[in-house]
Amino acid sequence: MFPETRADKGRTGVHGVASVHAREGVDLLEHCKQLRRTNSKLRTFYKELQNDLAAAACVQRHLEPAPMVWGPVRVDTFSQPARTVGGDFGLVSPLDDQHLNLLVGDVSGHGISAALAASRIFSEASAHLQTGALLGEVLRKLNRSVIHNFNSSSFFFTAAAVRLDRSGRRMVFAGAGHPPCMLIKPGAEPQLLEAQSMMLGALPNAVCEEPEIEVKLEAGDRMLLYTDGITDVFDERGDMLGIEGLRNVVRETSLLPFAETLPAILGRIAAWRQGPFADDVTMVLAEVSE
Repeated sequence: MFPETRADKGRTGVHGVASVHAREGVDLLEHCKQLRRTNSKLRTFYKELQNDLAAAACVQRHLEPAPMVWGPVRVDTFSQPARTVGGDFGLVSPLDDQHLNLLVGDVSGHGISAALAASRIFSEASAHLQTGALLGEVLRKLNRSVIHNFNSSSFFFTAAAVRLDRSGRRMVFAGAGHPPCMLIKPGAEPQLLEAQSMMLGALPNAVCEEPEIEVKLEAGDRMLLYTDGITDVFDERGDMLGIEGLRNVVRETSLLPFAETLPAILGRIAAWRQGPFADDVTMVLAEVSE
């Protein structure tokens, strides 16, 4: 057998390197094909997700309070989720010919999970309010239901509700862990009606023994319910608006015509804050006419 020459070794080495490069090229082509298939699947998944979010956003619009005129009471509303869907909900709903219910709620968390919980709580709250149950009892029923159905110590929600008489001269307020309702008289410092009960869904005794506050109204009085997305905003220095900041804005706009008031509040806060809302925002403003 003839010994392998240096030239033979060189040719073998070249062929070996070429063979390795060829295999690497085949592997690279196969890897590129896999990436294209994966990207195609991701695009399909993303499109399906966007469609699902769009459908969810349509459903959530049913959780937004709607403006209306009811006898001597006019109601204006605003609702905006921080994402496509969110955990705020609200309603403006006549109980009967003599009473009007206003309610806003705020579920802990953001996104789809919060929106699903908000939808469930909204449906139950609407059903309980339509029975004519006292507002405090509605809060108790919601608290028991959430504890039973969600069974999570990390889940909770807050709520604030108002029931107005047809005369427009009497209102009842009940809140649970929620920012205070503002009772507004033109040009005056808004009165804060504080929630008497704790946030709901975490503790069985969250609703206190006397959760309701009754208030006599006069012609021209207004009341504002809102979620903390409107108060938990910051300016360029990092200062938070807070309840008192909103209170000042509400006082400054209280002499405007009713239809201009809510847009003016939102406009002033938009000019003050740095960046867009970071949390869901829901507002319900009502006025008793002259």
